[in-house]
Amino acid sequence: MRLAHDDPRLRYRGAVSLQRGAGWTAPWRLPHPEAALYLPEGGLGRAAMPSGVRVGLRTDSTGLTCRYQADPAPKLNGPPEVARLDVLCEGRHSATVELQTHGGDAEFRVDGLPGRMAAVELWLPFYHQFRLCEVTLDAGAAVERDGGEGRPRWVHYGSSISQGRGAASPSRTWAALVARRAGWELTSLALGAACQLQPMTARLMRDLPADVLTVCVGINIQALGSHNRDSLASALVGFVRTVREGHPTTPFAVMSNIVAPEREEVPGPSGMTMRECRAHIRRAVELLRTHGDANLHYIHGPKVFGPSCTRLLLEPEGLDRLHPAPAGHPVFAARFLAALRRAGCTPEVLAGS
Repeated sequence: MRLAHDDPRLRYRGAVSLQRGAGWTAPWRLPHPEAALYLPEGGLGRAAMPSGVRVGLRTDSTGLTCRYQADPAPKLNGPPEVARLDVLCEGRHSATVELQTHGGDAEFRVDGLPGRMAAVELWLPFYHQFRLCEVTLDAGAAVERDGGEGRPRWVHYGSSISQGRGAASPSRTWAALVARRAGWELTSLALGAACQLQPMTARLMRDLPADVLTVCVGINIQALGSHNRDSLASALVGFVRTVREGHPTTPFAVMSNIVAPEREEVPGPSGMTMRECRAHIRRAVELLRTHGDANLHYIHGPKVFGPSCTRLLLEPEGLDRLHPAPAGHPVFAARFLAALRRAGCTPEVLAGS
């Protein structure tokens, strides 16, 4: 049985929009017809990298074949990213597949599915553009659209650290691990080198359905100098207030950047060190709380992933160390989820868990 890329029984969970082409669907994490309005200076490629996006269905097939197109990763500082896709069945990891990235059609086969009606998810690569062409199941297999309704909806905004840089595979980025452990429906707006409190992104978070909101901000601002000491707090206040127009009381956490050994005391282009950047982020959150936003919370990044975790960073000494390595993502996930729960920043259905 063949399912075309646009078969309504395939559910693209975590995608903000879908681009349809000649024989393929590409999930985007911004509204792709207007993507240039979100990133007018460039960087659209990362919005087409489906970090946190999974293609879901229910089937009794014993295996599946997926035909796809994938593009190479951009040039990155430190170890390269390998395109991988995870197959999960009933929430459990079944297979990790290494993808070809020549841009043309390719395919892979996964066997060993249970042969009874079960939820199957394809977690798409987090640092490569990807286009789904077709999914083939056993002849005569039953297939239904995946459910998933009723789970708390989590919208997260961040940088390459949140996009998944350095993770072992798509379902093992720290954000994916948080979503899977908490039972949340993840929509990731994390874009490498592009987490700079853009007003259009705030408008998008305002308009997306959400039961919990989180932001991890700081590294792109400090590294690229997009805000200075005078503008960072006001930009964050405006960002949060815009999101609050659509979600006035939704639990909302703002986390400052995790440890960045080479940047802690070194000024960036706008003159701020990483420590100073965090102080301005904390001040903005405290200011909003004193003006009535009791459901807004600050999480100090180094308490989640701090100096004791430098051995779990991806980049070797001598490079700019910014991202968790594969072994760092589970640590990050566990501590981040614990910090959210301590702050009471979880949907009501999970607040006591």
